[in-house]
Amino acid sequence: MTKLSELKKQWMKDPKFKKHYEELSDEFNLARQFIKARIQAHMTQNEVATAMKTTQSVIARLESGKTLPSIKTVKRFAKVVGMRPEIHFVPIEG
Repeated sequence: MTKLSELKKQWMKDPKFKKHYEELSDEFNLARQFIKARIQAHMTQNEVATAMKTTQSVIARLESGKTLPSIKTVKRFAKVVGMRPEIHFVPIEG
């Protein structure tokens, strides 16, 4: 079976794939932050959802990177997992 990292490396050789992947990098990074924060809090998606008074599927969507949450949602999530969000601006590379 092929590893995901090997597939990604292969796919990144395709300019169209690479362009679309890079366009979604902010969403992927945010999704990783949601997952990391929840895991560090030793919580399941369902536990976070219950504490936020929402559903597990909403948390799953946040962690998928397919939707961009509002700042209000980010703050609610952060509070539930015992953290606070920070926003940073960095120079554009290239």
